[in-house]
Amino acid sequence: MPAGYLKIIYSGSFVNAQFIADVLQEKEIQCVIRDDFHNSMMAGWVNPGSENSVRVMVTKEDLSEALQAIKNAKKPS
Repeated sequence: MPAGYLKIIYSGSFVNAQFIADVLQEKEIQCVIRDDFHNSMMAGWVNPGSENSVRVMVTKEDLSEALQAIKNAKKPS
């Protein structure tokens, strides 16, 4: 994939990233989760301050639809 093809739509905690990924999956929007904290733990070291460095990314084409899906999911029913 060319650089800049994926856009970050969320950066923060693992729990919130999982919620957002679930919302996107329900709408059949593919996303990528990058978790630097758990990746560094698996490598045998922990990057300081990385515990809230989970990012959810989608393609440029899905960006507006993904943001709308997340916005609608946060609205109380």
